[in-house]
Parts: sequence; structure tokens; C-alpha cells
Amino acid sequence: MEKEIILASRSPRRKELLKNTGLRFKVIPSSIDEIAASCLAPEHHAIHLALSKAEEVAKRHGRGIIIAADTIVVFHNKIFGKPRDIAHAEKMLASLSGTTHYVYTAIAVIDAKTGKRIVDIDKTKITTRKIPVSQIKVLALRNHDKAGGYAVQENADILVKKMQGDYYNVVGLPLSKLKKVLALFSVEIKDT
Repeated sequence: MEKEIILASRSPRRKELLKNTGLRFKVIPSSIDEIAASCLAPEHHAIHLALSKAEEVAKRHGRGIIIAADTIVVFHNKIFGKPRDIAHAEKMLASLSGTTHYVYTAIAVIDAKTGKRIVDIDKTKITTRKIPVSQIKVLALRNHDKAGGYAVQENADILVKKMQGDYYNVVGLPLSKLKKVLALFSVEIKDT
């Protein structure tokens, strides 16, 4: 019997990435509020949110292998999550312009039936170009619903000067780590 796989995310990027692995799954978004927990270090914040999302969907749905993730941008130990609005996205992008920062994506996988859970995190180093104010406004308008106010898959040529680490981590789902974690649940995905 094939295992039921559930992606606990509203992100169209995560859905697309997971779809490209050939895995059959359904989407049941989590209702967890993604407010930054200022008492946690950035890595622990991302892990906490990913695990909270997976646990909430596992509890509500009661079955299946639940996959959840949380992506944050970190600059000078400050978390840049999803902007509140376009103006907030502009401030984030202005702060990140011409800098080196990090993108963390935590993944949590839970078997709702057995309670087995595995959490992992990936980190990618990004050096950005200096972005003109006019371009910041355009990027903020397009990407005000994404961590840090940008989407590397849409704006890499404008934004990214150098990237060290997993590209898919920056998009929002580190596929190489996810493949290893899912294998521990006897779920196989193809390489992308």
C-alpha cells in the first residue's frame, strides 16, 4: 500500500519542487502563525516553525507522512521572514542589498500514525549585488510574500552575485536533505 504523503505548506514553490521529484502528495496547509520567536537563534527558529507546522497538520489529519518546511533569511543574526507588506519588503531588500547573508530552510517530516519525526536544516550563503532603489521597489512588489522579500528563482541575475550551498534551499525546500530524510520513512524520490 502506497503511503499517503502530505505537504503542509501554502507555498507554490515548495509544491512545484516536490512535484518535480515524482512524488504523489496532497497539500494540507498548516494554520501555524509564522511570527518570529525572538528568543530563539535563527536556526532554532526555523526548526521550531517547521516542526510546529508538521505537528499541527499531523494532529489535525491523523495519518500520512507530513512534510513541512520553514525558510528564513538571516543577516547579522537578524531574521528576515515574510514581510508584513510591500513597504516592509522594500526595507528588507534595502538592508540585504550589497551584503552577504544566509538562507536557512528547516524541514520536518512526521509519520502521523507512529509519531516518528525527523528534522533537518540547510544553510546557503548568498552575496547580493548592490540593488538600485528603483529595482528594490519592483522586487518588493513581486516578492512581498517571500522570506527576505525576494525569490531567487525569479531574480537571481539581478540579485545574486554569489551563492554557496543548495539552490533549492533558497527556493524553500532543500531537496537533497529531504530525499535523505524521506528515505528514513521508506519514501523514495527521484533526483531533480
